[in-house]
Amino acid sequence: MRMKKILLFISLALTLQLIFFLPLANSTTSGEKLNEAFWVLKEIQSIPEKGIPTDLLKRARAIAIFPSVYKGGFIVGGSFGKGVLFARNPKTNTWHGPIFLTIGAGSLGWQIGVKATDLILVIMNERGLEPFFKGSVTLGGELGVSAGPVGRELEASTDITLTSEIYSYSRSKGFFAGISLEGAYIGQDYRADEHFWGRPYTPREILEGQVETIPPEAQRVLRFLAKLTQ
Repeated sequence: MRMKKILLFISLALTLQLIFFLPLANSTTSGEKLNEAFWVLKEIQSIPEKGIPTDLLKRARAIAIFPSVYKGGFIVGGSFGKGVLFARNPKTNTWHGPIFLTIGAGSLGWQIGVKATDLILVIMNERGLEPFFKGSVTLGGELGVSAGPVGRELEASTDITLTSEIYSYSRSKGFFAGISLEGAYIGQDYRADEHFWGRPYTPREILEGQVETIPPEAQRVLRFLAKLTQ
């Protein structure tokens, strides 16, 4: 009986959090979310000593940006947010995208409150990108994910061996650092993709540049990524 009460309480807590989180995460359109992602990346990279190392971005296969991931809860914690992913062709150094994603994670512990955090994932190789073509991925399960190095030059971090498929970062209240995202679930937002692109492209078609017209909101981010990795 006691266990049933505990499970009922946890279920209620999770339900209340979904009721609270979902309106916050869904309150922006695809174009607005892309604009938010642009400013998150631009602001972080405007402070070289605290940003993602340029050398890391130049080696990246893709980058995912999640502006304002809402995290919090009462006893049972959780997080939910939406973001975008762009992929780089390593042969031509050309960036393509975006596809739209959702991210979610849960935790159990004594906690209370809600906060918004910007998340960035730097995907280093083909193995790290491949699950995104298929629709969903669990970080730390299917793929290795580590807190990413921060600073102007990657070579200055002699302990970085670049063995993970994905490096993760977070920014909350102006503080930017690597973060562990073990167990976080990322899914494809096909409805947002179709709405943004005007037709149902597959993730691979979008990320390999097999699209007819690139909307202006995407062009701005693509130009900025090209500038960062030239």
